[in-house]
Amino acid sequence: MPAALASLLLALGGVAAPAQTFDCVAGLCIGQPFDLAAARDDWQVEDWPDPDQCTQVSGGHLPAGVGMMLQDGRIARFEIGLSDPGDAAPEAPFGLRRGMSLTEAGIRLPDEGVEVDMHKYSWPPGLYLDWLDAAHDRALRVELPGAEVEVILWGRVEAVQLSEGCV
Repeated sequence: MPAALASLLLALGGVAAPAQTFDCVAGLCIGQPFDLAAARDDWQVEDWPDPDQCTQVSGGHLPAGVGMMLQDGRIARFEIGLSDPGDAAPEAPFGLRRGMSLTEAGIRLPDEGVEVDMHKYSWPPGLYLDWLDAAHDRALRVELPGAEVEVILWGRVEAVQLSEGCV
């Protein structure tokens, strides 16, 4: 990526979202235990080899279009654009939404802690915009495989950096 584009994008950063907006969705919070065995039929759980260790969950009382990743029985991240590619998803932290342009997403991200990288599967022109708050073990990734935001992940740093399910 040209250094001028990265500098311009990062210079447009905004302000951090309040912790409760970042950490919780519909009363479910990062780090909170989630009992798969007690989940009712309205929850959809991915059929991964070891769902007790790591899996993705959607439905239940999460807003339409929002999913979450569980690691070791605890909520590790929230996601928009993975479990439901529809347009019904609400805003993510910092006011991010699917369909935004690179410039719109860049304006909403914080002033510091943002890195721009090439998309693992869609280069060119795909990009990742990663925001990291290592002191609080929080991160956010915006995936732009093309001209618009398609996926938004936020939560624990390790979980946000996973690009293929739990690996």
